[in-house]
Order: sequence, then C-alpha cells, then structure tokens
Amino acid sequence: MEKQNNEFNLELATKLAGLSSAAYKSKKSFIHAIRNLGFVDNIYQYELLENDNAQCYVVWSKQNKEIYIAWRGTEPGEWKDVVADLKFRKVIGHQGKVHRGFKGYVDKVFPKVENLINDIVKRNKDIWYDIYVTGHSLGGASALICTNRLEENLGYVIKSCYTFGGPRALGWGGRKWVKTPVWRVRNNNDIVTKVPFWIFGYTHVGKMCYIDTEKKLHIGHTKWKVLFWNWIKGHLSRLGDSVRDHSVNDYYTILRDQKRGK
Repeated sequence: MEKQNNEFNLELATKLAGLSSAAYKSKKSFIHAIRNLGFVDNIYQYELLENDNAQCYVVWSKQNKEIYIAWRGTEPGEWKDVVADLKFRKVIGHQGKVHRGFKGYVDKVFPKVENLINDIVKRNKDIWYDIYVTGHSLGGASALICTNRLEENLGYVIKSCYTFGGPRALGWGGRKWVKTPVWRVRNNNDIVTKVPFWIFGYTHVGKMCYIDTEKKLHIGHTKWKVLFWNWIKGHLSRLGDSVRDHSVNDYYTILRDQKRGK
C-alpha cells in the first residue's frame, strides 16, 4: 500500500492549484489548460462529470498510476452555486454534521465520481493508483467532502487533498473524520475561508498554508500577529482586498512563482 503525503509538496500544490483553475473551463478549454500543467495527451485521459450545476473533472493515467479529482468552484453567474454557498444549516452526513449546501452539491455528482473511479481501478487491478483530490472555493469544500466519502465509504487511500480558498464545510467534530492529509491554502484575507463562521458550529480541516501580503508561504501554524498585521496591510494596499484575494488565478500564479524561486 502506498503511503500518504504527510508533508506539504510545493510542486504538487502548484499543479493542483492549476488544475483547480482549469476546472472552471469548458471541456475544449480544459484540455489546453492541463497540457500546460504537464498532463500529456497520450498519457492522461480526462472526463467531465456533471449533474445540474455540480461539476468536477477526473484526470487519470494508467502509465503514471495517478488519478486527480478536481471540483469546480463557485461561479457567480450560476445562482445555484451561490445558493449552495448560503445554505449554512448543518445536516447529518454519513459520519457527522456537514454543511447542507456543500453536501447537496457533492451529492449531485458523487455517484458518477464513484462509478468512474471504481471502473478505472477495476480495469487495472494490478495497479495501485495515487489519488489526489482538489478544488477552489465551493470546489474546495466539495473536495474535502469527496475525500472523506472515498476513504470511508469506498475504502480508498487518498494520497492527499489540497484546497484553495475553501470555506468551512464540516461540523466541529470534522477534524476526526478525515484521515487523508489535507492542506488548505489561504491567500491572506480571502473572505471565503472565513465562512461559515465558527460560531455556527463549523471548523476547518487540515493544515493551513498561509500566503501573506509579500507572497510568502507559511506552512502550518501561523502566529496571530502575522495574520493580524497582514490583514491590515492587505486592506490598506487595495480596495476589496478580501474579495480579490479569492482569485483562483492568484493562488496558482503565487504558488508557481514560489516554485520557480521568484
């Protein structure tokens, strides 16, 4: 059995941020976007899974023994996505309480994800696939719920889950449910990472990877003084900083530049 990724991997994080950005694109544009990330046509296959407003891409390679699941995030023009974000009353999931809107979004398309993953694995029983799950915004919340279902319901070992600008999706006990290493990347004042409020019984899951105003990446615990002063610097530097920090393209370019040593 392959080991999970218990250490933050900048190269992988950059690839998954790019994949999360590509997940917003149409099928025709998606293939061009993932080529730029190193997913070669004759090695990797992909499929868009969708139902109503819920969508995710699955990218896999028999040769490289990899499966990537990238959930599409909130699209402001899609009112159903926005409604899903606002439904913050908790409901009971298969293990505990979970955000009603995010659960409903995943419910729409997860059976297709389950069928495709099972089909890929069963067709190649001699291969142990590394599985990665990712997403931005609503896609980040969906990635977390999807990861938990794959590991608990289907018994898959997920290599790691990376979320970008993801909101709180699980109830206070949620940290105990998810066995997969989760890395939640937050770009400074990104407003979506602060909702729903913890006072309503929600919690973040995984280790925070914090990007400050200087584009420096902090892995794990970040002192409150660092967060406070960067909160001030961000809001003084530009109008609408907390909204603009949510851009999926910013997540990708910042991590890409970190990888390049800029």
